Amino acid sequence: MNITFYGAAGGVTGSKHLVEAGDKKVLLDCGTFQGLSDVRERNRSLPFAPDTIDQVVLSHAHIDHSGMLMLLVKNGYQGKIFATKATIDVAQWMMKDMAKIERQDAKYRMKHKFGAPDSREALFTEEDVEEAVKRFEPVEYARRGGGWKQILPNVKLKFYDAGHILGSAITVLEMEEKGKVERLAYTGDLGPSGMPLLFDPQVPREEITTLITETTYGSRVHDPLTDAIEQLAVAIKRVVDRGGKIVVPAFSLGRTQVLVYLVHRLTDEGKIPRFPIYVDSPLATNLTEVHRKHREDYDEETWVDFAKPGHDPLAFRNLTYVQSSRESKELNGMPGPFMVISASGMMTAGRVVHHLKHTIEDADNAIFITGYQAQGTLGRRILEGDKSVEILGGRDQVKADVFLFNEFSAHADSRELQAFAEGIKGLKQVYLVHGEAHQADDYRAQIKEAHPEWQVVQPKEGDSFSL
Repeated sequence: MNITFYGAAGGVTGSKHLVEAGDKKVLLDCGTFQGLSDVRERNRSLPFAPDTIDQVVLSHAHIDHSGMLMLLVKNGYQGKIFATKATIDVAQWMMKDMAKIERQDAKYRMKHKFGAPDSREALFTEEDVEEAVKRFEPVEYARRGGGWKQILPNVKLKFYDAGHILGSAITVLEMEEKGKVERLAYTGDLGPSGMPLLFDPQVPREEITTLITETTYGSRVHDPLTDAIEQLAVAIKRVVDRGGKIVVPAFSLGRTQVLVYLVHRLTDEGKIPRFPIYVDSPLATNLTEVHRKHREDYDEETWVDFAKPGHDPLAFRNLTYVQSSRESKELNGMPGPFMVISASGMMTAGRVVHHLKHTIEDADNAIFITGYQAQGTLGRRILEGDKSVEILGGRDQVKADVFLFNEFSAHADSRELQAFAEGIKGLKQVYLVHGEAHQADDYRAQIKEAHPEWQVVQPKEGDSFSL
């Protein structure tokens, strides 16, 4: 049995982990690289022959885990894509959105003759999305009675809650080769405990020798979420009192819904004034509807916070979901106070870039950063304190207040990552992925000190290991 790391090894994005058991191959995730200037070239091809992969298991629908599925199918993959029901519904919207952006970008590259002629065409189309969607097969959470799913003659699959976003799952594979049985767990992206809407991460019950774990915040410890919610309320009141605008770059999937939930609760509790709040992302609006479809995946806390009949955590009277580009543009000319939650989360594209352009040079306004910002992104430059940044071809001074709320991240911190690993029975080897080098370095030192008996490895892209 063998593992080869083709992405998110030595970095955060591009998740692709190939597990081989005998002559069978299972690919864990197939995501895009994000953040740096060369990502388009890195995403133009796959580092393995798609027709040699037997099955794919998708941990969740974020595009750095799912965004290359269309290219995989387009280039000859014939197997299935196993995922939770919610992930399947979410992934369809994410993939359609990616195909639309690809089509628009290709049209722009063709018109302006950017790059080499063979690099101007779209990597995939809406038709490729349809073909990929046909390959999905749902697998139920263990929490809801899901047991082992036979996905190959010598490989079984089980899903546990990951607590990261709607539908996210911890993958457990049970593999047999030459009479020997091995179990491997893959966290995908592991969520923190206590996050609104979602069930907390669940430690697998089986004995497992090998763990592939994310390390996005491997060197950080988040403040308690309750403290962050209070700080959010204070920051909102401060900006509203001076009539400012609040721009919240947020991923359409996960972060947007959590923020809406929290602002709804703070409003109901009277901790912030009732002022206009806009979710300006058609994708986020569609994904919010998917959340409503899968209320069986809301945790018990949700039904305590919003116990009244018909009380929807993701809708309230001063909240507006913006659809049209005309409505989005109108927000840029509106006086404050108001809040706009808009994609993309790292400020690399989308409507949020236009909102930033119209607010960043006014000291009455504020930018709320609520999650990880990859190297090379506009969000990372603002977070690191650049005094001026390039937005839409122009140079803008950063005068708006910048607030950081890491506690709203959908990723577990170093303590939670360690507690999860320690909860697994029989663990012998741990592979650290999905983290910048210093995050993985610090986490490796932390768990090696606590568990010298574990073999802890930081694979680089292309590295291969025997189980």
